[in-house]
Amino acid sequence: MPTASGYVEVATAADAWTCSMRLPAMSFDSVQTILKNLARNHDWPVNALIFGGADEPVTEIELHRDPSVTHGVPNVPRCWAAVRRLAAETGWITSPRNAPSRGIMVGLGLRKGYDPGAPQYEPSEVTSRLATTGTERTCHTARLVSARLVSGKVRDHDEVGVAVRGQVDLLPVITELAYRFAQDRFVVTDFTGRRTYAMKRRSRG
Repeated sequence: MPTASGYVEVATAADAWTCSMRLPAMSFDSVQTILKNLARNHDWPVNALIFGGADEPVTEIELHRDPSVTHGVPNVPRCWAAVRRLAAETGWITSPRNAPSRGIMVGLGLRKGYDPGAPQYEPSEVTSRLATTGTERTCHTARLVSARLVSGKVRDHDEVGVAVRGQVDLLPVITELAYRFAQDRFVVTDFTGRRTYAMKRRSRG
């Protein structure tokens, strides 16, 4: 159903799956290469939040799912199987932190459109807007990374963004920010509704 803010839900998947992993301090490029190899070697679509700034060593990532109209989405058992392979190949450790039973998580990009040279918004613009809501939430800087094997080649994407967690009533504010930042789409992991869905900006005209 189209939203008043200009986004429409285009793909959904049952359940709300995420997995946090701890790793020894590594460069972003090294982590991205490992994740691209996971997509290439095991044909598993990687979607990850890599926490920290672009020049900071990476010590934590959070894997999640991104439902695709074209490619579908792996089920939760397949996701856990991919995590076990990744842990066995790298020594990375799954975090003991349990997924919340309620609320939502959204990885929100901060670059306007897909052009790497496009203007980029600041994480502070998100935190300052969220601060006006008066609702409990967290917001952390993260690189949004994806990698998928398509016709024998890895198609990947990354951009600076933020990982936002909060209650479901925070979604209209997140959607407002996505529209302001000219985001084509974003994914909501909905722990309350036990589902994961993609929101796409409606075509103009």
